[in-house]
Amino acid sequence: MAGAIPAGGFGSTPSLKAAGYRSPNEKLNIASIGAGGRAADDINGCAPTENIVAFADPDSTRAAAMFKRFEKAPRYADFRKMLDKEGKNIDAVIIAIPDFMHGTAAMWCMERGKHVYVEKPLTRTIWEARRLKEAAAKYGVATQMGNQHVSEEGTRQVCEIIWSGEIGNVTEVHAWTDRPIWPQGMTELPKEEKVPETLDWDSWMGIQDMRPYSSAYVPFNWRGSTGAAGKILARVRWATN
Repeated sequence: MAGAIPAGGFGSTPSLKAAGYRSPNEKLNIASIGAGGRAADDINGCAPTENIVAFADPDSTRAAAMFKRFEKAPRYADFRKMLDKEGKNIDAVIIAIPDFMHGTAAMWCMERGKHVYVEKPLTRTIWEARRLKEAAAKYGVATQMGNQHVSEEGTRQVCEIIWSGEIGNVTEVHAWTDRPIWPQGMTELPKEEKVPETLDWDSWMGIQDMRPYSSAYVPFNWRGSTGAAGKILARVRWATN
């Protein structure tokens, strides 16, 4: 508060807004399609500063931690129902569900004027990617694909150092990775198992042709770097205001 006193007083910043103060009414209302695993990390990247207002996750066991943490937020198994019933209270949506549903869920959100943060891979096909690009322009929404490390400050600083010429003319760069660290490919279809009572298998399958449930399909247990979804907040707030 002291920093918000005009220069004529004992502070130097002329307003609370300039001092960094934000009214609760200025926070973004963010919904998440997906609440466990990767989605949980993205939610944590937004939760410190924004409102988490709704969830859509067909696997209530995987989503349990986020459901408990944000117990007042409405929960749905089908993201379409969430958008229909909670849409007026949603500014932006995190999409962190199985890869084959990324493009479909993103389009549903963008058509309803919702800004989106979509985990990689953004789409299954080039056609889907082009459709999302067109939709972003048509509906005037801020979008970002979840290339986590590209969003982090360290990467930006490295780029600025190279672009500035401070370390000379860079002609060669070495990079390496330990990925993938999760199982790759299936040589045969897994055996059918009983669908857990806590899983809406039909909603999980989404646009894919129905097939028997197997724990080999779900859950996908990898969790990556944390907090990346928070990087889009400034862009969403700009577009919202």
